[in-house]
Amino acid sequence: MANFITLVTSEKPSLTVSSIGTLLARHYGLHMVSCQKLNSYEDLNFRVKVESNGDNSKAPCCHGYIFKVLNKQNSQNTNYMEAQLEMMSRVYEIGILTPRAVPTLTGHLYLTVNLPDEGCKNTDITASIYVMRLFEFIPGTILQSVPLTPGLCYKVGVMAGRVDTALKGFNHSGFHGKKITWHPDHLPLIVNLLHVVEDNGDRELVSDVVKTFQSRVLEHLNEFPQGTIHGDLNEGNILVTEAADDDRWRDEHDVSAILDYGDSAYLPYIFEVAIAMAYMSILSDNIPPQTASGYVLAGYLTQNDLSDREIELLKLCVCARITQSLVIGAYSFQVDPSNDYTLNTAKIGWPRLRQLWEMDSEQLVREWRNIARTCEKPLVADDEGDGDAGDAAAAAADDDD
Repeated sequence: MANFITLVTSEKPSLTVSSIGTLLARHYGLHMVSCQKLNSYEDLNFRVKVESNGDNSKAPCCHGYIFKVLNKQNSQNTNYMEAQLEMMSRVYEIGILTPRAVPTLTGHLYLTVNLPDEGCKNTDITASIYVMRLFEFIPGTILQSVPLTPGLCYKVGVMAGRVDTALKGFNHSGFHGKKITWHPDHLPLIVNLLHVVEDNGDRELVSDVVKTFQSRVLEHLNEFPQGTIHGDLNEGNILVTEAADDDRWRDEHDVSAILDYGDSAYLPYIFEVAIAMAYMSILSDNIPPQTASGYVLAGYLTQNDLSDREIELLKLCVCARITQSLVIGAYSFQVDPSNDYTLNTAKIGWPRLRQLWEMDSEQLVREWRNIARTCEKPLVADDEGDGDAGDAAAAAADDDD
C-alpha cells in the first residue's frame, strides 16, 4: 500500500511553462498567454489562458482552460480515462455543468506524450509516457471559499443524487479492476500507514474505524445497490455561483458545477453520499457537523433512495472517509512536504472524526431523518421578509419522532 501511494503522489513529469505552451500550440492550435499551477493531490493541473494561433478554426474559450497531466501510474490506464470522459459527457447532457474535454487538432480527446520524470535530468533513461487533457475552464467559486449553510449542504446532496441517477445503467469496462487509493473499499490498506499518525489516541481511533467498517460494510459490499458514482464530492470539486432571487433557502450561493471525475468508479451509492457528507461535516464551522451531513443526506434522498440499512450505516461510512482522508493526507505530505495541500483536512478533520465517532448512532440517524422531514416542508418568509432557512436546523433538532 505504501509503495502504491508513493507512486500515485510522487511520479509526475518534469514540465515547464514553456513546454506547456509548445504542447498547446502544436496539438490544439492555441497560443498560451498565461499559465497558473493549481493545487492537486496526484496529478498536475494548470489554468491557462490562450489565444488562437490561426491553426484552430474554433474560437478559444473566453474563460481559458484547465491543462491536466495525469501521474505516471494513471497514464498507463487509458481505458479508465476514456470511461471518465464518457461519464462526464453523460452528466453534462442531463444539464449538470461539468468540464468538457477539448479535442486536439486531430480530433483526439487526450494526448500521450513522452516526458522526463520530475526531478530527473537524464531524459534518455527516465522519460515516461504521460497522458494530458485540455478542459474548458468553468467560472465560479469553489465551495470551500464561501460560508457553508444548511441550504448549501442540501444543494450538494441534490447534485450528488442527480449525478448518480443520471448514470444509472451506465457501466464502462474502464471502471472495473482499477485500483484507486481513495476508493472506500480500500480503506483497510491504510493500516500500513499508521506510522504517520500521531500516537496520541488517533492510531487507536483509526484502527477502530477500519475494523468496524471492514466487518459491517466491506464484508457485505455486494448487498448494497451499486452504480457509477463521482466518488470525490469534496469542497474543492464543487463550484458555486450567485443564487437566484427566488432561491428556496434564501442563500447567497447555489451549486453550479461538479469538477474532477478522477476518482469515479462503479461502487455502492452509499459511498457517494457518505463522501459528500464527510467533507461537508469537515467544512462546517458555523453549523454542527451532524447538521451539515444531515442536510446533504436530505438533498440526496430527493433524487436517489437509500434503504434503512444503508442510512443506519452512513455514520460509519462518513467516519471511514474522514479517516481515509486524514491518513493518506499525512502520508502524502511526508512523501512531498512541499505540497501542503495534502493536509487540507487535518486541522479540523481529527476533531470532527472524534466528534462523529463518539455520537450515538441511533440518535444521529433520528436527527438526520428529522432534518429530511423538515426539508419536505415549504420554507416561508417571516413577518419581516427574511427566510426561515437559517432556523431549519434548530427545527429539525426539536422535531421528536
